[in-house]
Amino acid sequence: MERLEKLRNCLEIAICSCFIASIFFYGSQYAYLHTQFDFCTNDPIWFFMIQAFSGILAVVVPYRLRRNGKLSLSPLLYSLYLLFLFASLFLGELCHFYLLVSGWDSLLHFTSGILLFFVFFEWIRNLQVKDNSSTVFYLILAICCSLAVGSVWEIYEFISDGIFHTNMQRFLDMNGNVFVGRCALMDTMSDLIFGFLGSVLGGIYYIYTQKYKEKSKSLF
Repeated sequence: MERLEKLRNCLEIAICSCFIASIFFYGSQYAYLHTQFDFCTNDPIWFFMIQAFSGILAVVVPYRLRRNGKLSLSPLLYSLYLLFLFASLFLGELCHFYLLVSGWDSLLHFTSGILLFFVFFEWIRNLQVKDNSSTVFYLILAICCSLAVGSVWEIYEFISDGIFHTNMQRFLDMNGNVFVGRCALMDTMSDLIFGFLGSVLGGIYYIYTQKYKEKSKSLF
């Protein structure tokens, strides 16, 4: 447990430093090179700076909540959250892994489904209701909460593409041509499907550990 806590603390510092460095990097592009748009994605430079700043908040806010005793996640689950934040926001968005690495987006949505399931399930298990007969209900509720977060994220991508003229939903090809018909839905629907599969896999893993392994107080 001590090692996990040390790992969590190191990840907080390292990942927050990466986001701070990203702000300086994109800020220098805008200030010294007078570049308005990123050469790789054609998205506005200021949009990446906002994403980097939101990454800092995503590290600092949970840290403050944890220090104030308002957030109780196990060190392992918290560390996995930080690693996911690094892989999705820093590598995926700021380093363009979504474009450079095939399947990176689908992999992260699948992983987010698993991670969100365990976050919500651990939170639900900490509620005062301790009836074992409600386990199936809690599993379904955790899966639904995971799907809800994935849906909210797709709404955010849709709004961002409409207001800021980004391409987060990948409705444009590399040449700026608009996809039509079913092709225009592929990114959004595949994200939701992979998120759903991830949350279901999390539920299956929990059932497996309860059936074949020694029962424990916490999943992590």
